[in-house]
Amino acid sequence: MRILVLIAIGLLLYFIIGNLLRKNRQQAPLIGEKMVQCKHCKLHILEQEALRSSDDYYCSQEHLDESK
Repeated sequence: MRILVLIAIGLLLYFIIGNLLRKNRQQAPLIGEKMVQCKHCKLHILEQEALRSSDDYYCSQEHLDESK
């Protein structure tokens, strides 16, 4: 009976840790995604999330508005 309980606990921990590791892997930017720097605050963000004005990139609408 003790062995079955230990096996059940082991499997539960295995699935919980596996899910946590999978979620962390999905949040990291993929290799090859281009990073750009906000002209106002110098924060580095993904190009697809940045706001662009001519050749400059901004991390938020506030920073874009302040540059005008």
